[in-house]
Amino acid sequence: MINTISNVERGLADPRITTVVSFANALNIPVQDLLTDISAKNTPHSNILQKIIRLLEEQSERTQKIVLKQIEALLEMK
Repeated sequence: MINTISNVERGLADPRITTVVSFANALNIPVQDLLTDISAKNTPHSNILQKIIRLLEEQSERTQKIVLKQIEALLEMK
């Protein structure tokens, strides 16, 4: 596994999707974080938005909908 990681990091090998999933699981991050261009995520608000997303991912769909409605209501007050 160490050789696989090293080869991927150095651009000597392209990982299989199962390997990407294993990396994501080992790092406890979503797979899309490994597949997203880091420069595209590097916006001033990206850290805040990512934290919000992580918090919401841990909630039920019902709670997510409630939070969404609250955010929409707050933004309409502007």
